[in-house]
Amino acid sequence: MSTHENTVTVLTGCTKGLGLAMATQLAAQAGSLITLSRLVMPALTEAASKGQTRLTQIAVDLGDGQALEAAAQQMRQAIAQALTQKPTSVRIIHNAGLVHPVAPADRQTDWEAINMAFNVNITAPIFLNAHFLQATEGAPDRRIMLISSGAGRNGTHGWDVYCATKAAMDRYAEVVDVEKHANTRISSMAPGVIDTPMQETIRTTPLDKFPNRQRFEDMKAQGVLAQAPETARRLLAILQRDDYGRTVIDDVRNHTF
Repeated sequence: MSTHENTVTVLTGCTKGLGLAMATQLAAQAGSLITLSRLVMPALTEAASKGQTRLTQIAVDLGDGQALEAAAQQMRQAIAQALTQKPTSVRIIHNAGLVHPVAPADRQTDWEAINMAFNVNITAPIFLNAHFLQATEGAPDRRIMLISSGAGRNGTHGWDVYCATKAAMDRYAEVVDVEKHANTRISSMAPGVIDTPMQETIRTTPLDKFPNRQRFEDMKAQGVLAQAPETARRLLAILQRDDYGRTVIDDVRNHTF
């Protein structure tokens, strides 16, 4: 695998938590970084300047179809510009995600919230990947990482929408792998349970909507939650490996560092 200076990375969802940790580390590594997130982050601009990283930040609500179409075109333009540097690897990491709406199946009546979760968690990655693959045709090494979840592999009370979107992500990754796009590797990667703002939200969800809340409260109290910067470091290290994509449905905890 080539050095960071010869890479182009697209990253979604980097305003907080794991995404912000990954973006901060990528911004310090040189190469090109293109972010799609709700906000432009001044701290990333500063980190990119210090790391001599070519940074493009695209502000977009990934749940808004019209805005996403415009952002996809901006992404393609930024990729085209980055490709003039003749990178040896181009990657896209889909980190953006929503855990809401959380409720048992008989209370999932908020159509807009359900639709938004599917838009952000799986529709946007499918759409952006199509543009990514078109924009990078001919690149010698293309890598796609979907930040999935154990929730897509095991049903959890109250998480019917979240689990469904993450399960869809796993199946989508398998299809892309089967299609054998040129020079393309993909994995749907579960990152483990991380101490992030999403976890804070989970721990404040009413018990009648999410009976498993106590498990996450206990994990926090026991100090066993992974920290976002370390998980980010591990995910980016996996993405760099020569055998990346050999396991399509993967978990960061299956790897040694």
